[in-house]
Amino acid sequence: MAQSIELLIDEEAQARVRDVWGALDAIGLRTPASVHWSTARPHCTLLAGSAIDESGAAHSGMAAVAQRLPFSVLLGAPVVFSSRSTFTIAASVVPSADLVSVHAAAYRLCSDAVIDLGSHCAPGSWTPHVTMARRVPASAIAEAVACVGEPITAR
Repeated sequence: MAQSIELLIDEEAQARVRDVWGALDAIGLRTPASVHWSTARPHCTLLAGSAIDESGAAHSGMAAVAQRLPFSVLLGAPVVFSSRSTFTIAASVVPSADLVSVHAAAYRLCSDAVIDLGSHCAPGSWTPHVTMARRVPASAIAEAVACVGEPITAR
């Protein structure tokens, strides 16, 4: 099972993302909510791997990073990631100075605690986003992107 260190967004922005998830569910696409409705929360992943070492390094590192929260972010234009024969549709998270700084600090303070840390999590390779739909066939990309809609301001 994969584990990650994530930034959660405020409740109003979560509700707007859940509206998008609902629209995507309605056209038959797999969203985080369609898999785990009761536990799925819109988020932006900072670091991800196969597991996080419970020794405390990640906890103390994130406690230091948490001192910088909250700050405003903009969930912007849709982005499409390729994954073998299907795609993931996400809302980009505009990389503000605050966001880039928090990600760099999380990477510096916590990356050693993340087992099998994905190379896509490194500063310079990381693409901040909020996942909207997974396993989207190529034939449904345009309809899925259209559902993502207007930018969302979040904290």
